[in-house]
Amino acid sequence: MRIAFVVGSFPALAETFLLNQITGLMDAGCHVKIFAGERSGDTIFHEEVVRHGLFHHARYLDRLPSSRVVRFIKFLLLFPFWLCQAPGPVLASLNAVAYGREAWSLKLFFMVTAFLEARDYDVVFCHLGENGLRALRMKQMGVLKGKIVTVFQMMDLMGLARAQVPASLGVLFREGDLFLPVNSFVKHRLMELGCPERKILVHRMGVDIAHFDVSTRRRFGPGHLKILSVARLVEEKGLRYALEALTLAADLSCEYVIIGDGPLRPALEAEVLRLGLMAKVRFLGWQDSGTIRRYLKDTDIFLAPGVAGGDGRHAGIPVVLIEAMASGVPVVTTANASIRDLVEDGRTGFLVPEKDAAALAVKLRQLRDAPERVAAVTIAARQLIEEQYNIKMLNQSLLRILTNIIYDTV
Repeated sequence: MRIAFVVGSFPALAETFLLNQITGLMDAGCHVKIFAGERSGDTIFHEEVVRHGLFHHARYLDRLPSSRVVRFIKFLLLFPFWLCQAPGPVLASLNAVAYGREAWSLKLFFMVTAFLEARDYDVVFCHLGENGLRALRMKQMGVLKGKIVTVFQMMDLMGLARAQVPASLGVLFREGDLFLPVNSFVKHRLMELGCPERKILVHRMGVDIAHFDVSTRRRFGPGHLKILSVARLVEEKGLRYALEALTLAADLSCEYVIIGDGPLRPALEAEVLRLGLMAKVRFLGWQDSGTIRRYLKDTDIFLAPGVAGGDGRHAGIPVVLIEAMASGVPVVTTANASIRDLVEDGRTGFLVPEKDAAALAVKLRQLRDAPERVAAVTIAARQLIEEQYNIKMLNQSLLRILTNIIYDTV
């Protein structure tokens, strides 16, 4: 099977879910090509990128020469060749009446020539709605022939109401072949927005449980706690409430490590200084997957206090939350609709209300004082991940789904 992945950026440290799918399908014998809107600015990337040689499978769609003169010269050199290869799509890419600035700036021409490499692929697998729309345009122009499958996550759909669905998204619902929401909540949102239920299959995010050995991790116990968060430092991750909770639980002996980076890092570091938490909190920046696994082995509590952002968007379910549960680490997170699809309070993890630092402080104290309760929860969480979030099983299921969509049996 030949599969073209259409993604926003690559390789991105935060996109372990995407990486797990790509490498899993490659291991299953699929021929994979990655079409990314841009190259990620991350200077660290997961070890699987190198192991599978993914840079050799990636094509970047932002390689438009910035100089108009260079761009035009390159166009003149390439145009005769590509016109012979695919006259219809190439001429369509220059239609300024239909496509405006994208055509006369030659952006669409260079995008078309990049995607022509996947012209005969069986499936065009798109992560997030904007990439589904990009692939659909290429198919409408005759560049792509494969079935268009689009993965939807929470970030795609929050803030949209049925009356506000962009016309382009309605076209994607109508002409796309299959939609894979990552949980049941996202499925219901898709249906509310007008996507036909017959085109929807829930396909969860997953992790390779073989990488997370619960027998070798540090045992949870009372006393000094090691707390870990792994997140992009943005509003939706709610880390300022975690810092406030540590201040409210001043009697809690702990070390809080934050792995990740983002626009809010300076503000969070300033908050640590303001609250007098310098002895408890460390920022490590982005780390690769192997380093994160090592920290999970030595962590007592994984903290993910996500909140709705100013635009009403939730971050959804972080893959690292699933990794923590697979590692036997008790997770404390917030009770939004997506998270409830993964974490059942008191059975597979612990939930607190959003933006409630006081409740978070209380929960951390309770866990410190109840190691036997924590042990039972981590066993149930690991079992849940093995049964429903095992990436090997999920990738086998995905392969069956894609095979069925090719032969119109979904």
